Amino acid sequence: MGAPIHVWAPPTLQSTVGHSVMVPKIVGPRELADPIHEKLLQAAPSDTGRSTRLVSAEQASRSATEGDSGISLVSYCGDDESDLALAKTAQQSHIDFILRGEILPDPRPRSITEAGKRLTVSWRLSSVGADRQAQSAGRPLGQPIVVELESAFKRYPDLALAADQDAALQAAVVRDTLPLITPTVWRDRVQLEIPYLLPGTQGIRQGNALAVAGRWGEAEAKWQEVRDRYPFSSVAVHNLAIAAVARQDFGQARSLARRAVRMKPTKLHQQTLVWVERTQRAYHEAFGLSDPPEGWSVTREP
Repeated sequence: MGAPIHVWAPPTLQSTVGHSVMVPKIVGPRELADPIHEKLLQAAPSDTGRSTRLVSAEQASRSATEGDSGISLVSYCGDDESDLALAKTAQQSHIDFILRGEILPDPRPRSITEAGKRLTVSWRLSSVGADRQAQSAGRPLGQPIVVELESAFKRYPDLALAADQDAALQAAVVRDTLPLITPTVWRDRVQLEIPYLLPGTQGIRQGNALAVAGRWGEAEAKWQEVRDRYPFSSVAVHNLAIAAVARQDFGQARSLARRAVRMKPTKLHQQTLVWVERTQRAYHEAFGLSDPPEGWSVTREP
């Protein structure tokens, strides 16, 4: 039985959490580029663990001017958006990263573009100054995102209520851009175990139904009742391991997953043990956490 579960994923490019990011004007048609640029600056996450400061090149330039110590350096000019000029402005303003975007032309025939709206934006992230050393050598620094309006409505149902489809498409571009530089929650699907003709079957099935509905806390309580009554139930132990991931208790999740494998080394139990550790790895990478004290036991460094 499959159940939806939300887990953290690391940024696609590089984490800019706790840093400042300059976002110059996006290259492309101004009627599209300017609204996306403005919406992106306004969408900077401020919640604990994801806080990132996004500033325009103009804001960074003003900050550099106000903090000028009298030494004349290259400052940002609206007519000069070269990498060198932007880098100098970023250094003066103590900016850590520069995120540059460009709207790419749609190569599809006109008859198709009119039928389905789509935007492709190519993003490039670069580190500034000392932060260049923090940039991982094996990571891509550029990433295009392709957003189609129809699929965007499926990912973000609230955008379907927008009166202006262009504005909805631009908002979807912003939402798909932030995961490039900040941790994001995404919907995974995990396999729950279903018992047949075993003690506690009814309770476990009730818990499974609650988990499928997204009510993980209630599901965990049901499975725990079964485990308390039937300690030998490997099914309850397996499903409890997944419930521990849902509340981000990875130490408990790994302990329960290992116990399920020892009780009954089925293929599902082994796959779940690997999934739990991979999910924990993604969580640690997303927030820049060090490896757990017990290390990694069933997965290797990607």
